[in-house]
Amino acid sequence: MARTKKTTSGIDSPGNGPSRGNTRRFKRKSSGEKANWEYADAELLRLAVALVAEAGGALRLGYTSDGGAYAIGVYGDGEPYTEYVRPGESIDEFLRELVAYAK
Repeated sequence: MARTKKTTSGIDSPGNGPSRGNTRRFKRKSSGEKANWEYADAELLRLAVALVAEAGGALRLGYTSDGGAYAIGVYGDGEPYTEYVRPGESIDEFLRELVAYAK
């Protein structure tokens, strides 16, 4: 029989065992493809950075923790946020959309 622990509601639940650490993170399996900024169109990237900066914003370029997707932080357009682009999607298309928006 599985060990149970009383919850604050008084209901026994086998899933309420001792904590395994401070955080738990669900991680989806990666497709195996890795994002690589080296493959992004340099001119599009330059133009996106220039237009966003000219408008008083900033971009943060990186990857997700598993390297499976591009992570683009956008600052200066309200609250900062991060856009994610998977390697199967076109990073150049994302940059084109960003340039069109920033113009």
